[in-house]
Amino acid sequence: MKIVTIATIAAVGFAAPVLAADLPVNPSYPAAGAVFSWTGCYIGAHVGGAVSEDKTTNIFGHSIDFSSAGFLGGGQLGCDYQFSSKWIVGMEGRAAATSLKNSHPATATNLASLVTVPAQFTLSNEFLASATARVGYSFTDRWLVFVRGGGAWTHEKVNQAYTFAGGPINDPSATLSRTGWTVGTGVEWAFAPDWSATLEYNYYDFGTTVATLTDTSTRVTLRGLSVEDSVHAVTVGLNRRF
Repeated sequence: MKIVTIATIAAVGFAAPVLAADLPVNPSYPAAGAVFSWTGCYIGAHVGGAVSEDKTTNIFGHSIDFSSAGFLGGGQLGCDYQFSSKWIVGMEGRAAATSLKNSHPATATNLASLVTVPAQFTLSNEFLASATARVGYSFTDRWLVFVRGGGAWTHEKVNQAYTFAGGPINDPSATLSRTGWTVGTGVEWAFAPDWSATLEYNYYDFGTTVATLTDTSTRVTLRGLSVEDSVHAVTVGLNRRF
């Protein structure tokens, strides 16, 4: 009996590894990658092109088109919050220098003698800035489409150079700091954990203002000049997110 029992135990002991080898093994899967979150802040830079739609109108109702095309470049700073798996809200401030400038032949009239002489009129947009809220939708992981809107500011220079017969060169000018509004849309791609790239279009509108041009050396003053200004801008940008 003891010999049979020992043989049975030995047989079971040798069979166990064989049976274990035949059992299916639970497969191991790689851990799923973490879903990217847009929540956080960022700082970055942008460059692009811009087209202005500027027009001036003098007191006689004569209008001149000062539309121009140029470059712009600057920086941005903002924060986003992803409140669902797809939707993002945020705020952004941006500022850029521009090369928008245009000059036109014009005329200047002496209101006392009604003498009219040729003039050179120049208008330039030197600076664009905005503070906007934006709403975005993440249509796939690491891609975001958005719209934005808010307040905008620009810095313009206007001058009109001319000379009456026998007189000095007059160059009355004005520097205009203007407030308006902006709307835009774009797409952003988070191509690395801490980096994203943007492509966007923004429209700026500063309405119409009345400027007074003054030459401090000759004490010539031109009043009643209406300046109408709007800008279209397309930019690409790079953000460092943290």
